[in-house]
Formats: sequence, structure tokens, C-alpha cells
Amino acid sequence: MKRLLLLFIVFFLLAYSAFAQIIPIRDIQYTTDPAGTSPLKGQVVTISGIVTEEHRGANAANGGLSTSYFYMADSAKAWGGLQIYYKNDIVAEGDSITVTGTVDEYGGQTELTNITSFERHATLRPLPGPIDVTTAEAASEAYEGCLVRVNNVSIVEINIGTYKNWKVDDGSGAIMVDTRAYYYFNPVLNESLKSLTGIVFPSSGVYVIAPRLAWDVVEGGPYTRIQRIQQVRNSDLVRTPVDTYADYSYAVGDTVTVKGVVTMPTGLSYAGAGIKFIFCEAGGGPWSGILSYHPDSTAYPTLFEGDLIEMTGYIGEYRTTASNMTEFWITSPINILDVGQPLPSPNYVKTGDLRVPTTAEQWGTCIVYVKDAPIVNLNPAFELYAIDDGSGSLLVDDDSDSLVQYYDSHPKPSLGTIADSIRGWVYHHYGSYADSSTYKLEPLYMSDIKWGAGPPAVSNVTREVAVPTSNDNVEIEAVVATNLTIAEVKVYYEVISNGSSTGYISAAMTHSGVSDIYEGIIPKQASGSFVNYFVKATDNIGQSSTAPADTSLLNFSYVVKDGPLTIADIQYTPWKLADSPFEGYKVAVTGVVTIDTSNYNKYLAWSIQDAAAPWSGIFAWRKNKIALNAGDEVTVYGTVTDYNVDYHYKWDNNTMILTDSVKIISTGKSVDAIKVTTGELASGSATAEPYEGVLVEINNATFVGANQYDVSFNDGSGICLVDGDFMLARDQDPNTTFYVNQAGNFLIAFGDTIRPGDVVNRIRGVFTYSFGTAKIEVRNKNDFGTPTGVNPNFNTQQLSYKLE
Repeated sequence: MKRLLLLFIVFFLLAYSAFAQIIPIRDIQYTTDPAGTSPLKGQVVTISGIVTEEHRGANAANGGLSTSYFYMADSAKAWGGLQIYYKNDIVAEGDSITVTGTVDEYGGQTELTNITSFERHATLRPLPGPIDVTTAEAASEAYEGCLVRVNNVSIVEINIGTYKNWKVDDGSGAIMVDTRAYYYFNPVLNESLKSLTGIVFPSSGVYVIAPRLAWDVVEGGPYTRIQRIQQVRNSDLVRTPVDTYADYSYAVGDTVTVKGVVTMPTGLSYAGAGIKFIFCEAGGGPWSGILSYHPDSTAYPTLFEGDLIEMTGYIGEYRTTASNMTEFWITSPINILDVGQPLPSPNYVKTGDLRVPTTAEQWGTCIVYVKDAPIVNLNPAFELYAIDDGSGSLLVDDDSDSLVQYYDSHPKPSLGTIADSIRGWVYHHYGSYADSSTYKLEPLYMSDIKWGAGPPAVSNVTREVAVPTSNDNVEIEAVVATNLTIAEVKVYYEVISNGSSTGYISAAMTHSGVSDIYEGIIPKQASGSFVNYFVKATDNIGQSSTAPADTSLLNFSYVVKDGPLTIADIQYTPWKLADSPFEGYKVAVTGVVTIDTSNYNKYLAWSIQDAAAPWSGIFAWRKNKIALNAGDEVTVYGTVTDYNVDYHYKWDNNTMILTDSVKIISTGKSVDAIKVTTGELASGSATAEPYEGVLVEINNATFVGANQYDVSFNDGSGICLVDGDFMLARDQDPNTTFYVNQAGNFLIAFGDTIRPGDVVNRIRGVFTYSFGTAKIEVRNKNDFGTPTGVNPNFNTQQLSYKLE
């Protein structure tokens, strides 16, 4: 016991000794020496305080902001701030730190250097200051190293010296304003500022105030700079991939008036039932663009590129998964001041610059361009393609209706084709920070995309017969285009019969004499055979490409059939991208309706099934509702597609029939639900695809939790999503049928409240893939069983936490 007591006393004395060594910054800074030299120069000291300007507090404008120093303060008083000369990239504004080093003087400025100890205690702490002072007070030794603010000042001099410094004065005496950081303000002589905030330090024998970023300079006129709304600190961008919120504008919720030039007109890009456009500061550059959206498509006048507008509204953030995009919401009508104004020149960026927040966020909703970037992926989810100039892959998207319409009828360039340049605006939208897919480049028009001479483009591959019989040779056609000369075009095909494969066989394709069309023959095969095929073209310098672009992920295919098609014939595919073998072809198929379309059906689709087996269900869709009841046996005739152009995001990658006609054969039929595990239906699982469109059932599954749109269940084999807005009420809106409460993390299903850990004995529904996730769509009360208790092995998860 005595030994423990002795150890405790020693520990306490050491701790007290360490604490006692911390001195106020004032002891270092306060001096009566005319030269401003610290009385502690040369001494080793320990100080504690809050970082007031971080490394890379803003982008360096003239080379002054490096990673070599930062500023800290321990009070919002004179003599309370100090420069720390220390190379540490992780220092962030608001860090609470303790440092030990040697007091020194450099260029007339007191600093702490030769740092021997650095400790961070906390982050995001309130800053000491800014200290409100007069301009005369700011220009003094007492506020060296302090964060200060001067108010109601006039600009009394501009364009001073090499770095174009300027001066402000509130009537007490002028102080120089330094330009070492990008704060995106162009001073105009005799104009006023409401306030100016920054760090005071000596430069060339006088004290200057240095704003850290656009937020520090508050305009005196009626307009707020878009950069002041948009720019955030580097440390916030570093944190964004971790907390996904740190890139929020500091002006969120503020009502402001802005003036800018329209760079994306109204009516061009997808906005659902609403309307959107982009405008920017006349000078352009980083942080200069912002998007304005309104859910009412009549709320804005028709705006064209080059319109100069002013508008008043509030600042918000539009959040999609982890991504946040600053938006402007009008509170009064938009005023068009002028038309036909010149657009800011787009900035050149590397593809890798648009992959992470620290280099990409500054370009959000700005017009930029990339160059010399080959296509490296033709099949990214929801996007057109990915390009890479060697600095990192960048997604190119078709948010513009102009591009959507073009690519609905034209092929994409081949893999490896080099983009001489692609111009567009930067969209921070969906995606993941883990794979750097949150930022996309959005061209406005096809003229924004300039292609170089790449490999031959192979497109519009078709077969003469949709469903070949055993008597049919199958003629394959393809359009092959190039800026060079075609050397060879071949169709490669593989025949699978009774479980064995022929391997790939090639057949020459010859020019048809019409435009760029080439033709080749796949010989007739036995009924029941499954044929995979692709087309490869090579030019005279050895460049080649295929259609499909990545034959390891997808081939064209067909089944040879002497009788009628089954749904499984249409649905089955061995390929990862899972396009139907009958993509784009007309088919007729018979099955039993499994969704009662007399219920509310906002998806305009229903499902049919012809067997209680995998691959045996499919969705049928038409623009106009049709009255069918579950149990109706119908023959559906229409076009098979995995890419419903009427609603890409809702239906892409879900095989369906775009129906031309529906004939009821009989009524009162039924199809049994297939019992499966939740793990078999997990999104992204290789076992999920066969159940698309199929009536399935899971049993004794535990409710795991809720997101905004779906709920998760797990029977111990993996997590499966369950949804209710296909046939039931919109599940984000409070209702007694199927309501997902994300905030409370519970589900109301037909009167029962289901919370994490509750076990439901049975859930049935049609399995579907929409909006990027696979899920069971519950049809009615009979599909949803009853809670049977709480899973004793369920481990609750912390939904949120807060450190006070």
C-alpha cells in the first residue's frame, strides 16, 4: 500500500510539474522593446491554446502559405497569439494543442521554433477571437499573431507592390491587407467592407492583416460573393470522407443576395419535376459556381448561358448518401440584369483532381475541362464512362438531357478511346469516398466532348432472328466506325449444349456495302443450345475493340428454341452484368400475374411468373396503367430491356418487357413463393440475380434497421432489404401500411411496430432491383407475417454518439 501511495505521489508531482511549465502566450509576446523582441527569446517554453490559422488555411496565392507554420492563441486579448514554426500537415483550425519549443524572432516576428513536443487534446474547439479592434490597433505589436477583426472599413489603397496588397481604414489609421491566401476578393478603391478578419503579422517593416479564406472578407455592397458562400477550410475537406458533412457551406441557412452569370441554362439537365440551373461569379475560378434548384418547374424564368442575374435566397446543402452539394434556394423572383455576357473561361484540371474533396470540392458546379484522358471503363453504374489522364479515374455522367438523348440512339466510343478534351460542370452527387466516385464531370452538350483517333467503335450489334430455331443460321450485323482503316472484323461465338462448351470459334464479318455495316454468320445449332457471342474489330495500326466492351463481364447471347419461350429463357444469363439474351428484341411469353395492379401502382409495372423456380419471374411495364389481378394468366408481347429509357434510375439493370399488348388467357391461377434466405437476396450477391421478378419468401428474419427508403432483415445468412412503396403507400411518409422511420429506426407494417431485434416469422414479396439496390417488394398485408419476439442474439449498434 505504501509503495502504491508513493507511486501516486510521484505521478502527481510529475503531472503538476508538467502543468506548471505551461505559460501564457502573453509572457512570450508582451514586450516594451522598440524592436519588438520577446523577453523570452532563446528560452524553451511550453504553451497551450487553440489553432487559429492552419497549414494550408487557404490555397497559397503568392507562396506565403506553406506547411511550415501555423498560428495559435490562448486568449482573445492583445499579446495572446503566436506563430508556430512546425511542419505538421495534420494541424487544423480549432485544434486544442500543447507545444514545447524555443522562442525566436524571424523577420521581426516572434515565433516558437525547434518544436520538441506537440500534443493535440481536442478538435473543433471555439477560437479565441476574432478580437474586434480598430485598424490602427491592429497595425501594432500588441496584436502580432492574433486573430483580429476590423469593422466598417473603407478601401483606401490598392495594387500595392509585387503581390498587389491593399489597405483599409476605419478612420483610426490604415492597415495593409496581405494577399498570401486565396480569399477571392477584388478590392475597389473607396468601396467599403462590413468587416475583415485575419491574422496580424509584420511584413517588410509594417504590420499587415492576412485574411485566411473568402469567409473572412465581408462585402459592404448588396451582393455576397459566391466564393464566400462556397469556400471551406482545407481541414474540413480532409475530414469530409470521414464524417461526410464537413464540406457544408458556412453560410447554410443564411439569406443572401448574389449576382452572377448563368453557365448552365434552365431546362437542360435532369431535375425531376423541378428545374435547375448553374451560375457563377463573372471572373470564374475555384469556388465560383453554385446551383439553384426549385421543385416547381415554373418558378424560374427561362435562363440562357450568358444571362447576368441577381437573386435573393437562402443557402442549403443537397445530400445524396455521403455527398453534399451547396444549393441556392430563391425567396423572391430572379432579376435578369443583362443578356449575352461572356462566360468565364473553363479551368483545366486533371482527372485525379476531381476524385477527393481536398482537390475537387473547389470545382463543385464550376465549368472545367480535362484533356488527353482515355476511356478506362464503359460500364460504371449509372454513369456514361470513366476516363483517366494518368492521375486517377473520373466518372463522366449524362445529367444533361442533351447527352441522354444522344446516347439513347448512338453508341459510346470504344474502350481506350482518348478524349482530347471534355468540358463540363462538376457534380458532387451520390458515390462513395472509398472509391473516389462522389464527384462527376457533367458535359452540357455533345460539342463539349472532343474525341481523338482511338480504336474502332463497334456498335449496334444485332442478329437477324430474335429467337432462332434449330433450322436457322443466325446473321450478325455490326456497325464498325474508325478514323483510320479497318483491317479485320470477326464474330466470336461459343455454343453450350448439355453442359459442355465448344469454346470460342471465330467467323469473319464482311462489309455489307452499306455505310459502316459488317455482316457475319453463326451456323445453326441444336434446339436448347445457348450461344454466347461478341464482335471484335481491328484497325490498320493494330488497335482493336469489342462489343460488348468488356467481354469478361458480358456477351451477347441467345437460346435456340423450337418451341415457345419461357421466362427463364428471357431471364437467364451467366454474365455478371446480367443483361437478358433478348435485350432489345420482341418476345411473347406466358405467365401468371403475381402483383394485383388494381392497387396503387406508381411503378407502372407488374410481374409475371411461369414456375416456382429461379429465373422464372419478370416485370412487364407500360406507360399507361392496366387492370390485372394476381392469378391472371396472361400472354405478354413486347420488347425486352434492362435499360428502361423512361426512368433509368428506377429500372436500370432490372430485366423487363416493355409491353405492346397483354392477353388474359385464364384467371384464378397461383404461383408459390420460393423460400430463400436473406443472404441469397443481399444486394450485390451473386445469388440474387436469379430471383429478379420472382415471388420469394424469407422466414424468421430479424429486423436490423432502417434507412430512408428500405428496411433490413437478416435470418442469420446476410442482410436483405425489404420495401413497400411498389404497391403500398410511399414508405417515407407516415402511414399505417408500411412506414419506414429512419430517425427512430423502426418500421410500422400493417399496424405492428417493428424495432431492431424483433423477429418476423414470414415476409413475402416480389424481388426487384431499382434505384441501385435489390429488395423484396411487399404487396399487401398477407405478405407480412407477425412479430414472434426478440432475437436473443441480436447485437444492437450505436446509431450516433456525441462527445460533450
